[in-house]
Order: sequence, then structure tokens, then C-alpha cells
Amino acid sequence: MSQLLALFDLDGTLVDSAPDISLALNSALTDSSLPVLGEHKVRSYIGEGSKRLVHRAITRKYEGVADKNLYDQVSKKFLDNYANNIFIKSKIYPKVKETLCELRNHKICLGCVTNKPYEFAISLLKATDLIKYFAIIIGGDSLPKKKPDPEPIIYAIKKLGTRKENTTMIGDSITDLTAAKNAGVQSICVSYGYSGDVDLSTQNPDKIINSMEELPKAITSLSIESD
Repeated sequence: MSQLLALFDLDGTLVDSAPDISLALNSALTDSSLPVLGEHKVRSYIGEGSKRLVHRAITRKYEGVADKNLYDQVSKKFLDNYANNIFIKSKIYPKVKETLCELRNHKICLGCVTNKPYEFAISLLKATDLIKYFAIIIGGDSLPKKKPDPEPIIYAIKKLGTRKENTTMIGDSITDLTAAKNAGVQSICVSYGYSGDVDLSTQNPDKIINSMEELPKAITSLSIESD
């Protein structure tokens, strides 16, 4: 059997980044004389990249599209704010570092596949000291398409020389789960994070875990089942 590959989402899976995203976004909204959002609402808007986040924040609609000039204004301020405050109030979820270390010690290859812009993904992974665990990092703007499209997952598999039947995508949202299904890889969803109003248990992931420390056993059981 070829090497096992575990691909991780970032926001809502490894790091609770919503506090800093919320502060940066609300500052940008205030500067444009727009009403601010509660952090709970911001959490529900995270998952499909910064562009969708800003459109949702302006329109207050999940599929909303803002006026271009207003979008450009808010987006620039948000990105500038966030770049300078990427890991202030955010926190690494419990047992993340210990679990990544354990998986790596078991010779499981690790990658990060996020819809966060690559520049910010790198900055956050450096700030949290998680970057050292990953053999590949793919951001939302690294490739022509992002999750839920399977392209980032397929690219990571090819780049690392592994196989999709030995690959597991770990995430907190329907975007991650759909990407895994589209790519034909195994899926593990965390019960915490930014799943919004979607009950992931009804969407048929291969496994659901309540804490990152449950992950090694879950990956092992899936690899045994797939043999």
C-alpha cells in the first residue's frame, strides 16, 4: 500500500480564526459606513474564500453579489486589516499540534488544502508554528479552482506521488466534504468549526470526530476498511 495522505482544511479545522477575521471584516465594514456583523454570522460565512466572505458580509446574503465599487473598497480594507492582525485573538484548536506530530511520526504524509488565500494561509501557519508539519500547502488562489472543486485535492495527490484511495480530507464544512466526494477520497468531518446551518452528519461523511485527538484512530480505521 502506498503512503497514507491526510489533507487538512485550515480555518475551523486546525485554527479557530474567526475572531481575527471578524475584527478585520467589521473594521472594513465600519470604514465603508456599513453595519457590522456578529462573530457567529461571520463564522457561517467562512469557508469559500475571502471573496465570497466579503460579498456575503456586504449583502447579508449567502449567495449575494455586492456592487463592484463597494466590494473593491471593503475587500481591500479587509485584506489589509487581516494581513496585519492574522493571529491576535485566534487560537489553535485543542490537540492539533500533538495530533499532527503523531500522524507524522506514523509516516502519514500531511497537506493543507484551504480556500484561504495562499499568502494568508502561509502567514497563519507560520504564526501558529503549524507550517512545519505540511509537505504541501494549497490556498484558494493557488490553482484555477478551489474547494468544493476536486482540483486542489487531486493536485496534492499527484504532487506528492500518493493515491486517492489512500487519501483522507479532514474539514469542518460542507465545502470540504463535497470536495472530498468530488475527488473520490475519504472524508472525515470535525463536529466543531464553521459548518453554518448544515448538519454534516446528514451528509454522509466517512467519519465524524469531536476532537482532533480522535483523528489517528479514525484514519487508521478508514485505511483498514479500504484495503
